[in-house]
Amino acid sequence: MTSRPNILFIAADDLNGWIGALGRHPQVRTPNIDRLARRGTMFSKAYCNAPYCNSSRMAVFTGKLPATSGIYHDEPYWTLNPRPPTYIERLRAAGYHCEGAGKVFHGVFDYPGAGRNRSREAVWYEKHAHEQIWDRFHSPVSEPLPPARPLNSMFDFSRPGSVDAWNWHFDWGILPDEQEAQMPDSITADRLTAFLADPPAGKPFFAAAGFYKPHLPWYVPKRFFDLYPLDEVVLPVILETDLDDVPDIARRWALTPNDHENVTKAGQWRHAVQGYLAAISYSDAQIGRLLDALDASPAHRDTLVVLWGDNGFHLGEKLHWRKFVLWEEATLVPLVMSGPGLGARRVDTPVGLVDLFPTLFELCGLPHLPDTDGRSLLPLVTGAADARPAVTTWHKGNHSIRFGSWRYTRYEDGSEELYDQACDPLEWTNLAGQAAHSGTLEQGRALLHAAVPAG
Repeated sequence: MTSRPNILFIAADDLNGWIGALGRHPQVRTPNIDRLARRGTMFSKAYCNAPYCNSSRMAVFTGKLPATSGIYHDEPYWTLNPRPPTYIERLRAAGYHCEGAGKVFHGVFDYPGAGRNRSREAVWYEKHAHEQIWDRFHSPVSEPLPPARPLNSMFDFSRPGSVDAWNWHFDWGILPDEQEAQMPDSITADRLTAFLADPPAGKPFFAAAGFYKPHLPWYVPKRFFDLYPLDEVVLPVILETDLDDVPDIARRWALTPNDHENVTKAGQWRHAVQGYLAAISYSDAQIGRLLDALDASPAHRDTLVVLWGDNGFHLGEKLHWRKFVLWEEATLVPLVMSGPGLGARRVDTPVGLVDLFPTLFELCGLPHLPDTDGRSLLPLVTGAADARPAVTTWHKGNHSIRFGSWRYTRYEDGSEELYDQACDPLEWTNLAGQAAHSGTLEQGRALLHAAVPAG
């Protein structure tokens, strides 16, 4: 058993493509993620299978697309009888010690409760109990919050009835330095660095670190904000008429809530982008702590490292904020793997996160699980032509696929989008209604039907 590689598994919540190695924002500072990318395989076009925490993570841990599992949002999984096993349970059955900390599966902090009570901390709520599948798991407890919230002054927390549920955490600003050690991600890094310093003897390990940032709210210490002087922050490029050629359902998703109008009217766009960048750099610092601990660990030569984001994030692109849509910024995520069997290379073929564990299992010499939608990415890593579309689903019947340079999307009402990333990376022009692209539209329809035949 000890001949099998260990796995250090790092998930970052709401981390979009803004990492230095991908070059999608000119100012972002992610030196630790970038060093991992330099020594490993970076998938430059990796896509989540759902633009929402729970459904994305369950696709990863079960190897089943939302249309297969029925987990489109917060549908139950752990109480199913029978319940298909997760990859973590398969690893334990294969002799792995499974250690975890932080937000690995889905959970939330109670920001509405903290806002209504004017509390200085938000208590963690585990959406789905899963501790029984681990050898040891360290769940978050609470998140420290700055006083005088909201720091962006966009809402009035003293009038709870005036604050919608999704706005209690739509905030950004400086967290006092003395609270950094109590931040959930700092504690997660503490737990895993201690584990890596003294891993269990005689068996391989799977160690999962679930970092919450850069999930909202973007409260991080001042030194991370100082990396991005406010008057120098580069904003996303937008087109004011961007939603004129998208289906009604996409427009409704983009404008509910109408964050972009609210943020720009409040003069907070630059502050918000600064906050997101600062939160990314804070998360990168915690990732760096793990990489340093692994490098100093007796297990460093025999450990696979995988870093991934569970979904992307909009900060004004297509006049939208947050995730919950089927466009590039909400679906593109970092995916980097390094360690035994992987070299320093870049793969530019679109891939989906559902393929993450099948790749790890092949690298570990473990049998593939039956009845899953994922498959190993190793043929792509070795240069073989093994391309297939990456599928993202948001609610039942709404799917988007990335194939080659194209994105094709079909909504539950039959409306469609088609974008050519090669000449329109910001997805400003929907080509679905143009006769000149009817052939590509038909190709997208056929690929989607093959990938998700049930619709």
